[in-house]
Amino acid sequence: MSGSSVPATMPRGWETFAAQPDESTARAVAQALESMRPRTAVSSMRLVAETLAQRPPRERSEMSRLIVSRLSGDAARTFMKATAEVRLASPVQPQAPADPGTEQPPQHENVLHNLDLLPPKQLAEPPATTPGGRDRQRIEALDLATADLVAAEERTDDVRDASTMGYLREASKLINTIGAQGTTYSQERRAELGPQVTGTTQEHIVEQIGFRAAKTQRVDKGGLSTQNDLAATYWRTNFRDTLEKFVGKLRVSGLPGPGDLVVNSPRVLRKLEMMVPPDVVAALKITPLAGKTGVSVLSGTDKFPDIDWNSILQELGATPSAYQMYALMDTGKQPPPDDLKADTRADLVQLITSSPFSRLQEIARGKGEVAPVLAMIEHLVLGLTDDLGPDRYDPLTANALGSLSRLIDIAVAYEHNPTVAMRAADLMMDEIGVVLAAAGNYTRPDYLDAMRAILLERAPSIAKDVGKRVQLDSHLMTSGMDALATALSIALGARYRDQVSRPTEKIDYFETGLLLGKLKKGQTVAPRDDVLVAALNPSTPFNTPDPGRLVADVLKAVQTRKKDDPPFALILDSTIETAGPDGSTQLDTVLGGLKDAVADGRLEIFLCKSFQKYASFGTGKVAAGDLTLLSKPGARPSGSTRAQAMLHESDLDLARHDEAQLVVHMLKHGHRDELALIADAARNARFVDAFCWPIDPSNPAQGSTYVDGIPLLLRSTPTGKVDALFKNLVQIDQRDSFSFLRTSYVGGIPGPWESPSPQDGWYVRINPGHESKESMVECFYAFGHLTTSTPPGAKGPVQAGVDLGNLQLKSVREHLAALNGVADGDDPDLARFRTNVIASYCAFALQNVRPRASALPLLLAFFARPMDGVTIETRRYLAGELLSLAQAKDLDPKTLGEWSNAARAVPMPGAIAADGTAALSALRRAAAVLPAWQLKPLAEKLRLKLDGDTEEATRLRGSGDGVRLLALVGQALRPDAT
Repeated sequence: MSGSSVPATMPRGWETFAAQPDESTARAVAQALESMRPRTAVSSMRLVAETLAQRPPRERSEMSRLIVSRLSGDAARTFMKATAEVRLASPVQPQAPADPGTEQPPQHENVLHNLDLLPPKQLAEPPATTPGGRDRQRIEALDLATADLVAAEERTDDVRDASTMGYLREASKLINTIGAQGTTYSQERRAELGPQVTGTTQEHIVEQIGFRAAKTQRVDKGGLSTQNDLAATYWRTNFRDTLEKFVGKLRVSGLPGPGDLVVNSPRVLRKLEMMVPPDVVAALKITPLAGKTGVSVLSGTDKFPDIDWNSILQELGATPSAYQMYALMDTGKQPPPDDLKADTRADLVQLITSSPFSRLQEIARGKGEVAPVLAMIEHLVLGLTDDLGPDRYDPLTANALGSLSRLIDIAVAYEHNPTVAMRAADLMMDEIGVVLAAAGNYTRPDYLDAMRAILLERAPSIAKDVGKRVQLDSHLMTSGMDALATALSIALGARYRDQVSRPTEKIDYFETGLLLGKLKKGQTVAPRDDVLVAALNPSTPFNTPDPGRLVADVLKAVQTRKKDDPPFALILDSTIETAGPDGSTQLDTVLGGLKDAVADGRLEIFLCKSFQKYASFGTGKVAAGDLTLLSKPGARPSGSTRAQAMLHESDLDLARHDEAQLVVHMLKHGHRDELALIADAARNARFVDAFCWPIDPSNPAQGSTYVDGIPLLLRSTPTGKVDALFKNLVQIDQRDSFSFLRTSYVGGIPGPWESPSPQDGWYVRINPGHESKESMVECFYAFGHLTTSTPPGAKGPVQAGVDLGNLQLKSVREHLAALNGVADGDDPDLARFRTNVIASYCAFALQNVRPRASALPLLLAFFARPMDGVTIETRRYLAGELLSLAQAKDLDPKTLGEWSNAARAVPMPGAIAADGTAALSALRRAAAVLPAWQLKPLAEKLRLKLDGDTEEATRLRGSGDGVRLLALVGQALRPDAT
């Protein structure tokens, strides 16, 4: 910090405050801090923050809040930042000497932190009058242990201590109440906050909760899910699905009429010159909805019905900003009044010093599945203390911070259930967005500073040249496609329009077939070419990108430039960026290799990036993009290029809206998390490609093999329709884009150029998320191995092709039998994931074999045995399906006996009971794995018929499984069950 060189001392009144923290003693400390010289105060505040960080969580949280609540203005902001910069620690307690080289367990797992049974440093001699002496250590230990029973009970019930059972109970209770009426968390939040902001300029901020640029296409039943009626499956291409609802909420006079189209800016008219004849452009009119910039109405297109205007505008990236339209809903409204009882700075300090946040930081620094996700949340939350911080007296912000705290509780409590933790993290982005939108602290210079810092960090080889030999200009766009089309429009405006090329390697990202027409198949760079469109990494990864070759191609073309020729233009999509093990990046290779050509004025580089992908950390909360231009300072041709880029940005007018606030915050405080999330998802992609669904790399009709660092795979099937088959995989999210926290897929992906295509001509793109490897196996192993007709343990296809479009249970049984024949020593991976593989076949059969009831024996066999290692999500999915299928018959001794026989016939490892208790055991295990709210509607329809007085009914009813099943069902049917 700026005052770190000034000797630090504790402020006056500290000792009194530490002994008795309350408002009065906190006020004395605050007054002492505010009376100091600024640099001295900064050092003192940091010392206070460091001291508080050593206290128990409840104390440090309450004491930190007390101090910041008594500070005003800059002093409060400074203390907030000092607190955010200090690493939270736990109280120092005595520990036994550690063996050298022995790794100590985390403090929350170390029993020595909870029991005062350590030997004292000096043990006093026993009194001489006691025969045989007394074991003082043992007696004192017993006394301390008795005292610890009371303390342990208090700790167990402390709902704010993330290491206690009380905390876990409260988190479970919280998650069970969310969506209890079938609503999503987003819906509940909008319903809660709507009355608070009605008629104010914050009304649209609440309306934005749950909005995503590419929402899930799965039907969420409620709970921890995002939902917004104005969201589309993919905003850039499908925004018209909800446009009518948007327009109905706008408070502007120039609404679109019949035949009019809504676009993102008045400058779309200039871009259209690339796509339609001049006489058509001359007949069109464009009018901003409000003022002179931003969302506009394009009129006159109905005069040319033969032109596919929707496709053209999509290719031009002309989709309007949803956030601008949200803001237009509040035109003319008044800001909400301050609430002087609120103190969001105190709320924020209390949150970041709390026990749950400390636990979140510990998880983020670990190696668990959700570590990179919670690290991202940590950085974004701590970043809220930056600059001016939250709007101090804003009640909406205070409410959002409260919700953020609850979601952190859930993420921490469910760290071993990544799906729940990641859903909570996704929802946190809404609350962070509310805080940022209400404050509105970021401006365009903040965006420029953030983009510059990120680029120089990722491409350090140009750091010394930027600002001297190379000029760097970044511009906020409405999408990645907008950035690409804008770059093309600028580049072609000063060059030959037909001299555009694409690299001959099969690297592609944007779907630009209409925009680039004949160039879709690629073209070798020739001496007359002026513009090259390329991608740093592909979204259809059939080939490994080669940045070195790209540099060589560009330099070869640049060398042919004549003196009066305009600079050669490289338009490079940089949406997917990767870093090597040593931190080096492809972007550094490209920019470092081309910087001299830029500095000489022979080359201009347009970097185009979509923020909707990994730059928004897998949430898709924003749709914006960036256009960054590297050019020679002072050069006349490049000066015109820079001016055109600035005019495009000015006409979009995005920087002052809510989306820009979130974009700048993510860039400034989480840009390293972008690369970390890509790398983490790529590890799962490599695992899926190698173990779950290996393919023949020489046969592109099967899909794409793993490309180093790219978290995407393409797959197809020789039978059945691959998209329809994926739709059956209910545990995998369906999206119209990629880069989300949870594993997802996109259908309808075209194949590589001039290569064999799959049977229906299309692929599915798999985008692995951040779940465990066990989850990847459960999702993809059965699908992959049935697709390639490769049973477990086999090195390639060994049986006739499986018809996935008409999957028979016989094929699944054959694969399970093959799995039984593989010894643990023969295949270590199968040994590790054996139960996950079994779960994968059960799930895939359930989803694809018809009738579904024919999969019942698999589910009974699965639950008749302990299946350790299977993820809770898959166990709950299979359990719910088993109990649903079990509703079809009376569960009497005869049925249970028949089902037990059917379960024993399924080839799975481990013996099961030879009587009806096998089915009873399966039903009991299934019921036990479900939460009460999920079990209750299933239990209501179960027809348990064990109340007869026959010998078999009595035996089953009295068995351990029978007693426990009846107890579980009875408990679920209680009126107060939640």
